[in-house]
Amino acid sequence: MKKLVILGSTGSIGRQTLDIVKEFGDIEIVALACGKNIDLLESQIKVFNPKYVSTKERCEKLEKEFPQVEFHFGDEGLIYLSSLKEEVDVLNCLVGSAGLVPTLTALKHHHKVLLSNKETLVIGGELVKEYLKKYNGTLYPIDSEHTGLWELIDEVGKDNIESYTITASGGAFRDTKKEDLKYMKASDALKHPNWSMGRKITIDSATMMNKAFELIEAHYLFDIPMNKINAVIEKTSSVHAYVTLKDGSIRQAVNRPSMRNPIIRALYYPLIKYENEGDRFKEYQLDVIDKDKFPCITFAEYVMDKGGVYPTILNAANEEAVYLYLDDKISYSEIYKISRDCLIRFKNNESLSLKNILKYDKIVKDYVKNTYLKEE
Repeated sequence: MKKLVILGSTGSIGRQTLDIVKEFGDIEIVALACGKNIDLLESQIKVFNPKYVSTKERCEKLEKEFPQVEFHFGDEGLIYLSSLKEEVDVLNCLVGSAGLVPTLTALKHHHKVLLSNKETLVIGGELVKEYLKKYNGTLYPIDSEHTGLWELIDEVGKDNIESYTITASGGAFRDTKKEDLKYMKASDALKHPNWSMGRKITIDSATMMNKAFELIEAHYLFDIPMNKINAVIEKTSSVHAYVTLKDGSIRQAVNRPSMRNPIIRALYYPLIKYENEGDRFKEYQLDVIDKDKFPCITFAEYVMDKGGVYPTILNAANEEAVYLYLDDKISYSEIYKISRDCLIRFKNNESLSLKNILKYDKIVKDYVKNTYLKEE
């Protein structure tokens, strides 16, 4: 029986994965990790009876209730669960830069990684590629757009593809005028028209930073040159990706706006299991992304051209800005301002290494908090 570790079990992807595991009944949950949603974690432990559990901070309540479980906590707990000696797959659906070290740790210990944490590849894509090669590792994406590309590449072969395109719903503000964006609160941004996702990624969808990061992810996942990857708006979220072949023809990946099939594909590949979700075709229109309204796409192009720790700077600035926005500490427009500010302020030529990634992740986040956190 396949054994699975889930880092981020109480988040959207973690919960959906556990629902699938419960339905299919052929995967053993070995370990669960979560941040602060202890009540939900408690119910997950009761249902799935994992051997190991990690929480952000020590929880004596759970330790007393489940004496058969080996508990860990903090960053060390995530590392421990990523380095188990038994043969397991590690599903990483953590939020933010915290996902990088567990991914590298799991690969180092020869575990297959199922990756829903996009920041891992945004800030550490080169390191991940090194680890995959050095440890003969395996990494599968869990994301509708990249799963679409994955399916299309399997179908037609990379040698036949001229260019790759992923789609964006446009987020909550796709029809909002640029001049009105400055008035939009986090509560408005969280009203995603198509998807039910975590709070941070929903804000990233509204700013299009999510799509900017997905372009970087596609580059590392499939070894595609950045100039061969594009993103367009498709408001129904029915078409997740398409490829243009060298003969000019186009192949599309069409599905409902659901994460279940991406999760199932990553869990069972190369065995292909599909879930019949009914009629998937809708009339749709592809639209160009307005980079003046959504400058994050330009930010991604800039940091990938610069290389080094520049993607880390962008990710850290955005991550901290989004949390400030969610707490109503800054305006929507300031998310862009903060990213641009940090890319200018932290100019550097430092090489890419785990040490430098973690260093700049902290420096930039501290700067954003100290500079932009408004006093009550």
